[in-house]
Amino acid sequence: MDEKKRALLKSKLEAAANERSRQRLEAEKARIAENVEGFAEKYRFADESEREKLRGFMEKLHFTSPAKISAAPLSAPAPHGNMYLCFLAGSEELLDISIYGHHDDLMADMDEWEIFSHSLLMVEKDLSRYICIDENDVITEAAL
Repeated sequence: MDEKKRALLKSKLEAAANERSRQRLEAEKARIAENVEGFAEKYRFADESEREKLRGFMEKLHFTSPAKISAAPLSAPAPHGNMYLCFLAGSEELLDISIYGHHDDLMADMDEWEIFSHSLLMVEKDLSRYICIDENDVITEAAL
């Protein structure tokens, strides 16, 4: 097989893999939207630019395991507004999904979020503080 055909085949295989990944991501989003009561009224999925900011934020955190963050808790937690919810455990697609909504709604629906992932991270909209909820339901609020 010549180089042009090999490159074309490689390109087509990569495109097919990307399409399968996109389809799995969309299926995971649909599953979340269908299984969280009132999702469309209370939440939205973070867009790619927001996800990129969250990835940068998460790179600054100290993970002691893939789904556990080591953080010193805040002595005086402040009130919360809108936050991003990130899944720290689950499928590759689930780890690439973030939900945006109000802190009170996110906390009220915690039983539903924990169906998808046993470890969760909630990040303030301005990326200043975060709340980590581990697999034992231990809640730690911290700041960078």
